[in-house]
Amino acid sequence: MERAELLDLAERVLRLPTAPYHEHAVRDFVIRYCRELGLRVETDRVGNLVVKYQRPRAATRSTDSAGSPQARSGQARAPLVFVAHMDHPGFEMLDGRRAEFLGGVPKQMLAKGGRVRLYTSPDDVGQRPSTVKATIRRFDGSRWPKRKIVELTVDGAVRRGDLGMWDVPAFRVSGGRLQATAIDDVLGSVVMLATLTEAARRKLRGNLWCVFTRAEEVGFPGVIAVIQSGKIPKTALVVSVEMSQERPWARIGHGPVVRVGDRASIFDPAASAFLWRAAERCRASESTFRAQRCLMDGGTCEATAFVGFGYQAGGLCLPLGHYHNIGPNRRPRAEYVSVSDLEQLVRLTVAATAEWRGSGATNAMLRRRVVAMARTAPRKLTRI
Repeated sequence: MERAELLDLAERVLRLPTAPYHEHAVRDFVIRYCRELGLRVETDRVGNLVVKYQRPRAATRSTDSAGSPQARSGQARAPLVFVAHMDHPGFEMLDGRRAEFLGGVPKQMLAKGGRVRLYTSPDDVGQRPSTVKATIRRFDGSRWPKRKIVELTVDGAVRRGDLGMWDVPAFRVSGGRLQATAIDDVLGSVVMLATLTEAARRKLRGNLWCVFTRAEEVGFPGVIAVIQSGKIPKTALVVSVEMSQERPWARIGHGPVVRVGDRASIFDPAASAFLWRAAERCRASESTFRAQRCLMDGGTCEATAFVGFGYQAGGLCLPLGHYHNIGPNRRPRAEYVSVSDLEQLVRLTVAATAEWRGSGATNAMLRRRVVAMARTAPRKLTRI
């Protein structure tokens, strides 16, 4: 996808209001966009979305998990599943002046004077929400950290249940950086939409599912509902597409990251090897392509939830600045990523889609690489 088209798609999505439990605008956009691509969109009982792109491959022969040849049908037996969440830390109005902040931030972020942008519910279906400006008047720390309650000074009428976001730039591109209020992880949803677009446009052969989840920022209830629904087969390879806090060993502008783990867990080694192999293929065909492979321990992502339920899972991410809008002196700022990193992440997800042949082939690829390394030894190992 060309840069102008990708940034246009990103702007259309990133300007939409979202917060945990209030992902409706992003969700509605995803449904419309994917149906226009002619793709099948499924939902579960809590409103998570599963979008399926399926185009059978020609019949091939591969190896099973034991390394034995086996016939393969045209369609990969299991899907490659990308997962991203549609929410970002934000506010929910409790009444006309009190709000609860939903998501993980330090206390200092909720200090007096913080500017908030509230989105009021429209009276008529189909109308866009209007915005109301507000500032934090007082932080109520009596129920911290379970509840994060603030009193607001509101410049207009709002209702219980209206959502709010920090009043920072909703979308801006400058100096090679994309800045927005809610990059984590709404931009992950954009990456999946771009990947589906390219797969459909190029008529790629493969079995790609994209899962758009809710309420990740408040403890993974959305992704756990997806897992417990049984919609994702245990034979799938699941890849979390995230935005993760920049680390000294994973820098903004140095390319997307094949994420080998997060704060809570280490991901499947075969999954990481498969994703890194896709990155190597990108680098072989495009000399300017850059990618990183490392542990991103700034937070916990949805791959850990899948690992915890016995799935083969891996991760891709972009290094992110001002994670959760935490700027200098712990005051609200727009998040930011490198535009070049974003472009290359889409190239990588498209390459992984084209490369995917099923988990058996992925495990066999890792095994072949290890065996090839053993063959480079100066002599055979004998008994002592």
